[in-house]
Amino acid sequence: MFQKKSDTDFYGLLQEAAENTLVAANLFREAMSGAKPPVTYIDQLKDLEHKGDNITHMIYRGLNKVFITPLDREDIMDLANRMDDVIDYIEETSARFDYLIIEKSDDYMLKFAEVIVGACEHILDAFKLLAKKKYNQISEHTVIINSYENEGDRLLREGIRKIFTSPTDPYSDFKIKELYERLEKATDACEGVANILDSIILRYA
Repeated sequence: MFQKKSDTDFYGLLQEAAENTLVAANLFREAMSGAKPPVTYIDQLKDLEHKGDNITHMIYRGLNKVFITPLDREDIMDLANRMDDVIDYIEETSARFDYLIIEKSDDYMLKFAEVIVGACEHILDAFKLLAKKKYNQISEHTVIINSYENEGDRLLREGIRKIFTSPTDPYSDFKIKELYERLEKATDACEGVANILDSIILRYA
């Protein structure tokens, strides 16, 4: 039976945040697949982003209650904030399909979505290991998350290069470039989670 997590169950809440973000990443990938118009998914992604905010608030509330935490207080806060950044960038990209009036995705957006899903899968695996204090195994996942961020950088470069080498309507090109840059920030945020995990490994392993 499902039980609501305590706001001092920091490992559980971080894992819940990672699970929620992975759900959002998978939904965003579906939105980028072209099966339905991307705007179809905006409300669902907004709901998931709100859930992520609530989890972050629970973590902060819990930190205000206790003096002794399983990790440094700053590490818990940073992990929560970076996870919040990931889902924020996913949701913000989705919203831009509406107010920038972009009717369809493209191959680069789908590839970005696949990169974000992969990184989020490894973040969740790393958080599960963190709760078990299996610090040395976490680094296997942070290395892969970093490689996904590198792939995000490559996609951004290639996508922008294509915009300038095969320009269409300048206004439309500007909007697409905006989406690419927002998606690359999501991969940066995933790397931010990995960097915090690496610093935890150095201190606790």
